[in-house]
Amino acid sequence: MIFMSDDFQKTTPRFCGNCGQKLLEGATFCAYCGSQVPPVDSTGIVSTKPSSGYTPIPPAVTDRVSPAYPTPYGPPRIKTEPPLPFAQHFQGVLMSPQVEMPRILKRPNLKQPLLIVLIAGILAGIATIILYSRLDFSPEFIEDMFSSVGYSSDMFEDIDMDFRSIVQFSLMLGGLFIPVFYIIGWLIVNTLILWGLHAIISSNVPSHERNFRIMATITGWSYLPRIFEELINLALVVIFVPQTEISSMADLTAIESFGSTGGLSLILLAISLLTLFISLIWGSFLVYFASKTIDPKESHAAIIVIIYLTIKIIVIFVIPIGIPI
Repeated sequence: MIFMSDDFQKTTPRFCGNCGQKLLEGATFCAYCGSQVPPVDSTGIVSTKPSSGYTPIPPAVTDRVSPAYPTPYGPPRIKTEPPLPFAQHFQGVLMSPQVEMPRILKRPNLKQPLLIVLIAGILAGIATIILYSRLDFSPEFIEDMFSSVGYSSDMFEDIDMDFRSIVQFSLMLGGLFIPVFYIIGWLIVNTLILWGLHAIISSNVPSHERNFRIMATITGWSYLPRIFEELINLALVVIFVPQTEISSMADLTAIESFGSTGGLSLILLAISLLTLFISLIWGSFLVYFASKTIDPKESHAAIIVIIYLTIKIIVIFVIPIGIPI
């Protein structure tokens, strides 16, 4: 037996002998586990044995019931994994795209694909500016160019202007807008094509898992091979394109398409086409790994990529729209 004074009993809290929780004043049963509370007589004596003759057995820790009222503290906050830096994603796409592309889609971030598209566009713009800076336009070319749009050379006899420099500067200025064309090709052409294909073929996938943001992330990262393609094209322009005189539109077309009007044209054309096809196939594989993450059916992902690649080839070679895709 345990002896307590009346004052001690009134001021000292009592605890359940079964679950250890604090008992309410005057309670005969525990509010937490339901065990009977040993009675207290008028002398302040607390019996260690319940009046009913029931001896409580302490349950395992995992069997303890929760309090009847909610705790003042909410559930623990789950910390989301912070986005990985661009350099780590870049390396991952190069080394193991089948692992990195699904990881990128978990946290779509348009800033990183935008950076990729801008880098590719800036490299293409620099190559264009260098190319046109090495061209000398003959008076015959200037006259043919203006006559093709309805102007005659007599109209400019009294105008003291260096039209060759104006044409050259205009063509070089166009290189500054190439990054803008790359962004338009990324968001409007590539992303809308892929978005439409997923909407038709992967219609069983919830729309929030194949929205425009996710499609733009996929197509933006598919521009990664374009960076290496434009680096090679820039090197070809710097190394192999000499100072060249342009006397006709055919010469300008040859220098724009083949990089040269001389014997190197076929070699440069072959290298340029090879890098283009490698870039297309490589980018299509990135789209495939991402599409397979959205739609687990491999057949759907394969069909989407085949149609996507076919449309891009048609747009590039058959109906060129002037926007790099």
